[in-house]
Amino acid sequence: MLNPEDFEDFVAETDSRRPRRIKANHKPKLSPWAVAASLEERDALGHNALRFSSAFDGIKTEKAWIAENLTQFYHGRLITEVSRRVKGGKEANVYCCLGYPTSGYDLLAAKLYRPRKFRSLKDTTQYQQGRAVLDAAGEAVGQRDWRMHKAIAQKSRVGLAAAQTSWLMYEFSLMQKLHAAGADVPEPIKHSEYVLMMEYIGDKSMPAPTLIDVDLDAAEARILFDRLLWNIELMLAQGWIHGDLSAYNVLYWEGAITLIDFPQVVDLQANPDARFILRRDVERVCQYFARYGVRADGRRLANDLWQKCAPRKETLP
Repeated sequence: MLNPEDFEDFVAETDSRRPRRIKANHKPKLSPWAVAASLEERDALGHNALRFSSAFDGIKTEKAWIAENLTQFYHGRLITEVSRRVKGGKEANVYCCLGYPTSGYDLLAAKLYRPRKFRSLKDTTQYQQGRAVLDAAGEAVGQRDWRMHKAIAQKSRVGLAAAQTSWLMYEFSLMQKLHAAGADVPEPIKHSEYVLMMEYIGDKSMPAPTLIDVDLDAAEARILFDRLLWNIELMLAQGWIHGDLSAYNVLYWEGAITLIDFPQVVDLQANPDARFILRRDVERVCQYFARYGVRADGRRLANDLWQKCAPRKETLP
């Protein structure tokens, strides 16, 4: 059960905005509390709305934030109910949702970012080196749009919102490319300002655990290790490195793996630290599988992958 303090940033994000000029036809955005009150009133009147399962244990503020951001997917006939919180994190939570009967999905995962936490992400400079700024359509913002780049550099409200959009769109657009290429990643479905809707891995009774939370036998571990290296190579062929790959970011379900969490992806050609980040990812993978008797030299494997996928760059030191 989360404490109210965990979601106080939702209210602060709304209440701490600087005064701005309001247009005559402007419709103010409701605060989470106003959304919660509106939902309760609608439910009392018997109107259809996004539901929460009886087992959902979120606090009122959390439910309000979820409803404010996921209701559009209810009206879009993608989901009908928020079933459970799958994963909690500093920047985002992941929720299991029931698919709309005509959506083609029984279950979906909604990754919902928190605005203040999302916009104040730290230690991201290393990952973002060489990355273009993406807009809400996933297109690169050109250098000619100097006002946007200036706003991002100055960390103004507009700049922070643009940086947030770019961070989210890197995750969504890369998942689209990797899924189309056959990589073991969740199918990305829809996105909004703070939400990524994607394929849910697991079943209604439980989500897929991460590799760090399962026990493997030696034979299976070897198969999964080779599959994970295949995914790393596939990402490299697309020009990207995961950047934070470990047993905490790989799901395990029914003998198969699924890679998750891609917002910090690293541009293979443009990021000067790419070779170091690749080696770190590979060595983390090797360290995890070593517990099951899989013997592999992470540095050598990273060098081989680098030579194969980035032949114009020098090998790892």
